[in-house]
This record gives sequence, C-alpha cells and structure tokens, in this order.
Amino acid sequence: MSDLARNAVVVPDGPLPALPPSTWESGEVRDAVAAESPGAVVAIARKAHGLRQDELGTLAGFSQSAISRLESGSNIAYDLRVLRTLQRLLGIPAHLLGLTDRTVPMRSGDVVVGLEGKALMALCASAVFNADSDDDAVSQLLVLRRIVNDAHNWRATGALMPAVRGMYDVIDTLRRNARGDVRRRLLGTGAMYAEFYGWLYEEVGDMRSAGAWTSRALEQGQAADDRDVVAYCYVRMSQLAEVDGDDDRVIGLARAAQRETGVSAIVRAMAVRQEARGLARAGLDACMTRFDLAQSLVQDVERVRTDEYSIGYCFTELHVEMQRAASMVALADHRRAIDAYTALMPRWGSVCQWEQGVHTATLAYAHAASGDVDRAAELGLVALDLARVTGSQLIFSELARLVPWATTPAMAELTERLR
Repeated sequence: MSDLARNAVVVPDGPLPALPPSTWESGEVRDAVAAESPGAVVAIARKAHGLRQDELGTLAGFSQSAISRLESGSNIAYDLRVLRTLQRLLGIPAHLLGLTDRTVPMRSGDVVVGLEGKALMALCASAVFNADSDDDAVSQLLVLRRIVNDAHNWRATGALMPAVRGMYDVIDTLRRNARGDVRRRLLGTGAMYAEFYGWLYEEVGDMRSAGAWTSRALEQGQAADDRDVVAYCYVRMSQLAEVDGDDDRVIGLARAAQRETGVSAIVRAMAVRQEARGLARAGLDACMTRFDLAQSLVQDVERVRTDEYSIGYCFTELHVEMQRAASMVALADHRRAIDAYTALMPRWGSVCQWEQGVHTATLAYAHAASGDVDRAAELGLVALDLARVTGSQLIFSELARLVPWATTPAMAELTERLR
C-alpha cells in the first residue's frame, strides 16, 4: 500500500455507531474525568471509534492540529461549543465533558445545527402560521431569534445569512399587515433580526452592508419605541466606528446609548463597556473606571429563564473582563494584559467561538509585543483554527497585527497557513 493511500482521510458513510456503555465506565475515562481533562476523554472516544485525529477533524469541521491541541489539553479544550460538537459526534455522555443541558430546549438547539436556510425559514413560517394567537406568534419568532443566535456559535456565518434574511423578510411582511400593539412588537422583533443580519455582514467583512442593516434596525427600534433595541444599535454603530479608527465616534455613540431612558441594566452595561473600549483605544486610563461600572451593572442583573431572545441574554461579567484585558493591550500594558487573560482562560469556553478567536489573537499580539514570539505563534494557530471554523473576518483582522513578526522562524507555520 502506498503512503498516500495509507494516510488518506477516511470519512464514514453514515452516523458513528454508539459505543458500548463499558467504554464510559473504564478506569481510563474515570481518571480523565477526575483530572478534569475533557481532551483526554475525547481522545479515548476517538480511538474507540477507530478514528485518527485528521479523520475526526474532517467529520467535525476542525483541523487535525486543533484536535491534537484539544486532546493535549490546550486552551481550546475549554471551548464548550467545540466540546459539544465532538460530544454529539462521538456519542460521549455530556457530563463526562463537564457539559449540561442548554436553557433553550434541546429540540431547537440540536436541530438547528444541521439546518440550512430554507429549513430555518420553514421553521419561521411554522412559528407564525401555527401559533394560537398573534402574541404567541411573536413569542415564537423571538424563540427562533435566540435559536439562530445560538446556532451562530456552531455554524459559519455564510450558512446563516440567507436564513436570517429570509426570516427578516417574513417578519417584515407580517408587520406591514398588522395593526396596533402586534405591529409594534413585530417592528421590534424585526429590528432584532435586522441588527443580527448587520452583524453577520460585519463578520464577513462587508462593512457597508453592516452599517446599512444596523441603521435599519435603529429606525425600526425607534418606530417600535423599543429603547433596548435603540440603545443597542448605538452600541453596534460604535463598534462599527472602530473599523474606521474614529475613536471620537466610538465613544460618542456609546454615550448616546447610555442617554436612552428606560434601558435595561444589561444593555446599559454593554454600552458602558463599549465606552470603556473607546476610551482605551484613545489611550485614556479612565477606561478602567468604566469597566468597573459595567461589571457592577452586570452583577446586579436578575436573569430570567426564558427561551425567547432578549438583547444581552448571554452577556456576563466574563465579557467585561475579557474586554478589560484587551484594553490593557490597547494601552500597551502587555504584561498586565497577559496576566489578566491567563487568569480568565479556564472560563473562555462560555463565550462564543468568534469572540474566543478575537481575544486569543489579541493575547497572541500581547505575547509578541512582550518578546515571547513562540507563545504568540502557538496562540495564533489556535485563533486561526477558530477563524476557519467560524469564518469570522474579525479574527483574521486581529491576527493581522502579528505581521511585524511574520518572518521570524517561530511564526513560519502561522504565516504559511494564513496565506
């Protein structure tokens, strides 16, 4: 047999067979769980299925090097979404990887991972036309908005864009024919879809369309008198202003969001965090007091368990602290940023993949700027894997900051793969 044939990636024709229960009762698995090593559990399951790392990577949509790093215990092993994908694929009992059920019903979370645009639109139509009342229809549309938001953590952006646009169009048609409070609620719900569609455009690097859809969301939010939508759209516009390097607009738009009355504490926290981000970009140490305020606002939020989407439903103290660490990099306080990021790493798995990728790339830059190019290259490869899984141009843009070190031997693999 030739080396080429021997090393070819073999992908099973159908679903992987269930492993016998005795697999999960072995001493090897018990030791891995006791050591809090999800990567080791994945390795055991992979081998039990007779798969090589590259074969598992092909099935799961990850690179062989990502599987290797996960199994060896690198930070990617704390990515809950990567673990969830492998857990389902390999049939690993969720608790062995430290995973629990989602708050969104599993019927939604499970199904949406494999759905394409037409199927998601069918779900949207079903939610509307099978609802018992107009209020119930709007509620179901908000549940779907949360489902596609969660799906964004699993699927590349391009797979969701046609579906989200189609779902927005359905809602927009409904609101044009509605009256009274139902029309207002549909306006606000449509605004949430429009904002998300703008976000998806930003992720693929189309800033013009991102701005246009965010502006549309703002207008609909104003028409619906939904203050959370209006304030959050100002936050999103502030984030888009970062691309232009206009720090004054970044800060001004974040402050405009805070001037909105009747805004929820969680949206106000997001606005304050964005202001802090702008202050850091402008080189102002005052950003840290704003991060303190954002953190205190998040701590005081009372979370309501619901399947419906609401702005900031997954925003936590961790998001504030990760951005605080990134702001230390912006202030050129690289050693302090490295320490802050390192302390947060075990918790990174609770944020979405694109955000992990951006912060991993930022941490890579901090290490490079501090002289540790080897560590920067290692983190850069992790970020690159996340960029390819998500298709997020935001991660690639952050990795571009490593260009000054591109010709160093340590960066050779990352530089080659970025090409």
